[in-house]
Amino acid sequence: MVKKSCVVIGASGEIGLAVAEKMKQENFSLALSFNKTQIKGFDDDKKYSLDLLEDKSIENFFAKVSKDFDYVDTLVFCAGIAQKRTLIFDVKNDEIDRLFEVNIKSAIKAIREFVKIAKTPANIVLVGSFVDKVGCSCESVYTATKSAMNGLCKSLASELGNLGFRINVVAPGFVDTKMNNNLTKEEKEDIAEMTPLQRLGTAEDVANAVAFLSSDKASFITGQTLYVDGGLILE
Repeated sequence: MVKKSCVVIGASGEIGLAVAEKMKQENFSLALSFNKTQIKGFDDDKKYSLDLLEDKSIENFFAKVSKDFDYVDTLVFCAGIAQKRTLIFDVKNDEIDRLFEVNIKSAIKAIREFVKIAKTPANIVLVGSFVDKVGCSCESVYTATKSAMNGLCKSLASELGNLGFRINVVAPGFVDTKMNNNLTKEEKEDIAEMTPLQRLGTAEDVANAVAFLSSDKASFITGQTLYVDGGLILE
């Protein structure tokens, strides 16, 4: 039986690390990327430095993964940066460029390289955000980058489905990670109170959803966005 391998981009972040741990439990071999923060543990797996702002770095990363793994069938894109909360007329050009480069353009480039080396049936999961549904005042550029993931997902589901690829988005709600440390304790408590399940999400909640979409149990699911938000968005 072939042991499947999963590429986790952004594995040094809290959600990325939780995804790596969950996929390890699901018996995947792992190819983990980090930028500045080294990944602790996972001594039996491969870890690679990756700069998502450099096209050559992305290409070299997937070339190394292809060389090191005989069978790669899953890509999870967890990388992302937040926007400094500000009104749109104060957003600088370099921040706009960086947000789009890291949050969506590098995801497109990573998918492009992944489909060249993947063994099918293959699976792609992008970690988006619930802000694509509700918007986010003073984080409009970040919201635009995460909203773009849904269009990318739907288009690629149609484009690559007959080639054996599935692609979905996991969209967390308010998750208690460092990215949300700009919120006060009182604000977090208010958000938890607004949430039907009466708590903030965890990185593990997101990882569980990623693992499900990466499994054979989700073999007929593609082009979808799964909101992991405790019921904060009810449609």
